[in-house]
Amino acid sequence: MMLEGKKIIVTGGGSGIGRATCVLAAREGADVAVADLDPGGGAETAEMVKAEGREAILIEMDTSRKADAARMADETVKAFGTIDGLVCGAIKLVPGRLEELPEEDWDMVMNVGLKGYFLCAQAVGRTMIDKGGGSIVFISSVGGMQTYPLAGAYSVCKAGAIMLSKLFGVEWASHGIRANTVSPGQVRTPMTEAMFQDPEIAAGRAAVVPMGRVGKPEEIAEGCVFLLSERARYITAANLPIDGGHGESKMIHVPGRNWGGKKIDYDAS
Repeated sequence: MMLEGKKIIVTGGGSGIGRATCVLAAREGADVAVADLDPGGGAETAEMVKAEGREAILIEMDTSRKADAARMADETVKAFGTIDGLVCGAIKLVPGRLEELPEEDWDMVMNVGLKGYFLCAQAVGRTMIDKGGGSIVFISSVGGMQTYPLAGAYSVCKAGAIMLSKLFGVEWASHGIRANTVSPGQVRTPMTEAMFQDPEIAAGRAAVVPMGRVGKPEEIAEGCVFLLSERARYITAANLPIDGGHGESKMIHVPGRNWGGKKIDYDAS
């Protein structure tokens, strides 16, 4: 098992890619702290981890709050004794044209998806520095490598996550801490399911992927677990696209009417 005996935190662990990562990490031998703003979804994930024969705790938190990030780290150490890995997957997407995007919506996306990654990594980093090692994985997006029109601050946030992981990876390499990014392409999750109910939208999202289909949360989780493991022990400050070739195709999916002008809890892809 790739993560035998490891102690892992996953933010956004209550659904989608975060949940798939929690379950796969447990299957590979890790105990998991499921961190999520939604205690209901987080509790369901924790039970799924326990069903794999591993320990799980639920941490209800807002990743954009420094006090919550510190509490996340403290509760994990109290429960498990240490922290070996962190996967940051919590994100919010507020769609819309930039010229119409309210300042508070820009701030919300950045606070959760960039500031939150920084705060959580900083909080667990202190434990990892003291113990002399660890692995951090940020979930970014193909939207962080190419423009993703009409998605508000999303592409900017995800591009920032890639650079932030590179900085952590370089600055903390001497402490034995690795930091990397996974960048999914089109992924079907509970949070994006409403988009796929429209056949035209579903076909459009698949059409931009050279493999001809959207990804599954479990396929993104495979990359996260690999980067957490010792099999990736010489990999840091890297970005791993898991996108069916989408990023290299240079085809851009324009969300258009599928956003519907609504705020969406968009699950890490």
